[in-house]
Amino acid sequence: MIKLLKKSDRSRVEEIVKTIWEGDDYIPLVFDKWVDDPFCYFMGFWSEGGLIGIDNLRLFSDKVGWMEGMRIDPAFQGRGYGKELGKEMLQLTRDLGLERLYFATYFDNTASIKMNEAFGFERIAVFTNLEKEIDELTPFSFNLLESDEIPEIDDHISEDWSFIPKEVPDKTSFLIHPVQLSDGANWAVLSINSKFNDCLDINFIEMEDRESIEVFVKELVCYAKVRGFGRMHTMASEDFDLEPFLLNGFKPFERTKDVFLYYADGSTLQI
Repeated sequence: MIKLLKKSDRSRVEEIVKTIWEGDDYIPLVFDKWVDDPFCYFMGFWSEGGLIGIDNLRLFSDKVGWMEGMRIDPAFQGRGYGKELGKEMLQLTRDLGLERLYFATYFDNTASIKMNEAFGFERIAVFTNLEKEIDELTPFSFNLLESDEIPEIDDHISEDWSFIPKEVPDKTSFLIHPVQLSDGANWAVLSINSKFNDCLDINFIEMEDRESIEVFVKELVCYAKVRGFGRMHTMASEDFDLEPFLLNGFKPFERTKDVFLYYADGSTLQI
């Protein structure tokens, strides 16, 4: 059985995730936000007399949903509960009339990939998760044009490990304090990471001048440093040249092309 989580479920949820991702799971950071968000269906999965799993469905519109944060208590894994929770969540999306569903996962999350592909999800894009710790910078002048008037972007844009699908209008309304920065040729959209206030996300980057892109990325890092951020993060599409990021100190976790974006047509789900 699934039902909406409440603030009173926090301690049990923290117990479920305390050893996941080597004890560094982000769920405690977003628990209150997801419980309070009217556009989130943050669900608990009850079985064997208690709460043993969680999953979140975020609505980008009345037809488009994003799925994230599925967790099963490690003590109950290997018994088919993940699949059962997945089926109930997908039934929820059908009950809500959602037509397009998305989620992202790490390349080695083979159990999730296998399960969701069996449900009817297809991989539609691959990204490289890149992060940079902003240390002391060599003095470097930059002259970026900053604007909060951001044009409509006809592509997926990232936010932490989430992606706002290309068909969603006014994508930047889902970001925290987004700005557009430009050097006159290249431009990017940046916002405060929704999980870590000290991290500035590069949500989207448009490379118009390949000769100057390395300098442009350096300018973005300097911009973040001047504004007091300690880290930067981005998801680079597989067709994007990583060298400007790597030369500026961005690093992948374990490998490049490590984040898979999945999509399913709600009417064709096999549940």
